[in-house]
Amino acid sequence: MALVTHQGQCHCGVVRFEFDEEAHLVAWDCDCSICSMKRNTRIIIPASRFRLLQGQDALSCYQFGTKTAQHLFCKTCGICPFYRPRSKPDGYAVTLHCITSPTVAGMEVKQIGGSEWEAAMAASGTDGSVR
Repeated sequence: MALVTHQGQCHCGVVRFEFDEEAHLVAWDCDCSICSMKRNTRIIIPASRFRLLQGQDALSCYQFGTKTAQHLFCKTCGICPFYRPRSKPDGYAVTLHCITSPTVAGMEVKQIGGSEWEAAMAASGTDGSVR
């Protein structure tokens, strides 16, 4: 598996990050309550491959339900460029449309029911981001 460094940011650019992943990504489009309202399609990556470059102090955290997921938002522009998902609290869910570098060579978007998230991830045979 050849990794490339992808870069991303929030809308205003205060929060910037990078992560290492393959150039071809598998993204997840979930229909749970918060993902539907945010229109959030994301990729899941291990925490060891994620680096916050700037903006730690600009992030605000929203939690609900089990309070396991940490939905992080830029305090300036309100965008959620990434969060710590309930299904993989040791990883990051990066919002697909917040990737700004031209490093994505292709992607597959999989639809998933929010109530079936953990089972579907386990059955997918992936770590959440790659085929």
